[in-house]
Amino acid sequence: MHFLISRSTIKAIFLVSFLVTVGCSKVTEFNGFDPGLDVLTKLEKGKSKKSKVKDLLGEPPIIKGVGGGTWIYFSQEMEKLAFYEPKVVSRSIILLTFTGVRLSEIERYTIENSRIIDISTKKVVSGGRKLTILQQIFGNIGNFSSQNLQQ
Repeated sequence: MHFLISRSTIKAIFLVSFLVTVGCSKVTEFNGFDPGLDVLTKLEKGKSKKSKVKDLLGEPPIIKGVGGGTWIYFSQEMEKLAFYEPKVVSRSIILLTFTGVRLSEIERYTIENSRIIDISTKKVVSGGRKLTILQQIFGNIGNFSSQNLQQ
């Protein structure tokens, strides 16, 4: 007994298998900024100033401490596969500590030797302007002129 499979059926099987294979490929996501060791070797403890560090590394994403005494740069690479939980492949955290305006300490952590860094999550909320419903509805009356509408 022989089964005959049409060309369109074979094409459909190949198309579905291709889409399943491509649909389950890894997606790599890179977050943050890793300056690399060549840039970090240009920094000297006790000699480099904040301005030089900012020129080399850019504005730090996190500034911690009184007077901005600690700058934190971080990066991480994650892989996602289909519906599975994302997996952190690599992580780099660079802590730069300043005494006054001079760099006093450089600490580099990876995913193998990382530690918990306490980052304050306090937020400053400005009061803003509290408007009633009527002020919101009628607040723009008189703010527009007919000349603005004609342009």
